[in-house]
Amino acid sequence: MTQTAGAPLTRRLDDLYRFERSGMRLGLEGIERLMAMGGRPDLAFPSVLIGGTNGKGSTAAHLASIFRAAGLKTGLYTSPHLIRFNERIRVDGAEIGDAELEELLERWWPRFEEERPSFFEAATALAFDHFAAAKLDMAVVEVGLGGRLDATNVLVPRASVITTISSDHTEILGKTLRRIAAEKAGIVKPGGTLVLGVRSPDPRAEIMERAREVGARVLLLGRDARYTPKSVTLAGTAFRLSTAQFTGNVTTPLLGAHQARNAALAALAAETALEPRPRGEVARAIALGIAATRWPARAEVIGGDPPVLLDVAHNVEGARALAKTVEALFPRRKVALVIALSQDKSHAAILSALAPVTSRFTLTEFGGERATPAAELARAAPARHLASEAVPSAAEAVRGAVLWARREGGVVVVTGSFYLMPEALAALGGEVPRAI
Repeated sequence: MTQTAGAPLTRRLDDLYRFERSGMRLGLEGIERLMAMGGRPDLAFPSVLIGGTNGKGSTAAHLASIFRAAGLKTGLYTSPHLIRFNERIRVDGAEIGDAELEELLERWWPRFEEERPSFFEAATALAFDHFAAAKLDMAVVEVGLGGRLDATNVLVPRASVITTISSDHTEILGKTLRRIAAEKAGIVKPGGTLVLGVRSPDPRAEIMERAREVGARVLLLGRDARYTPKSVTLAGTAFRLSTAQFTGNVTTPLLGAHQARNAALAALAAETALEPRPRGEVARAIALGIAATRWPARAEVIGGDPPVLLDVAHNVEGARALAKTVEALFPRRKVALVIALSQDKSHAAILSALAPVTSRFTLTEFGGERATPAAELARAAPARHLASEAVPSAAEAVRGAVLWARREGGVVVVTGSFYLMPEALAALGGEVPRAI
């Protein structure tokens, strides 16, 4: 783990990724020690902390865009990345540069050697230090896993947001939705503000109980902000939004009715964080920010013949949302679906959720020990889908699906694990923009 002075960034990042292979370290003691070593960069900027099962990243992207439209210098910390580590750490939409990242790694490495953090703890320390140096007006921070014991929970945010609760990472967070909700609710701070999008009764009740216990104010999607989806087209998702400071029609470039929900939740969080700005100023920021949001590989359509849709739907709730989006965008076209999943996912349930909109399954895998072998994934495919095959090479799977869809006048959907996206994008000749 020892670094040599002047080592190239790729070598430094390779050493950083070794922390990931060493496993997780739940709890705040380690990140607290790291923050103390670095002079408490986590205290240098105001923030909004976003947790939940699905929709965290898209809600964060909408919220950061609203803050930027309001004239705030805004940081955005998300995970995981699609192609480059730099994507995780952005200021005003631009990812951290290689030189800045290398300087951060060099400065923090002695602390990492002493503390032996998890990968996510180390990444979080780098992000918060970068944000502190940037003198942000606001940071939007996505929780990594859970909430109560997540490294990001060292923050004392201006508002805590919880998007949805569904079954995922049950081996860590618990087997029941109520138990998962209890872990996610750990980001609700004493005397703070909770912006809540959860609708399922049991997990919602668990989170509301936590808010009552710590005396947090609660703003509810469906009560304090309402939205009505109007259309989902390749031009974006149009919906009507009503909050305390905004009423009107707005369109997010992100595709899917669920993105109207994420944008509405972001608008509600923005109103809280922007208090006490004038109503008109906040309303304008909400409208402009939602309309300017960009977030790669979340129902993102690239190419033209055939169209290719990329989406990192890696659990059942995400698969259901993707199926609805595909149905809305391509209602009468054949769909070639390429998918790879990690071993800890509900393979059969995810594939069943996608089956109604799929004409042909191509089951593939990504590089790394977490991947489910393509042949094993194929055995979980719905039996009625005779047009399915296992193709271990992700690049070959994508290229084959493109050729089939071109012959059939159809479309390609590439989905599943984040780890699939680098290989899929390479096969398609695409890339993730360095500024969003």
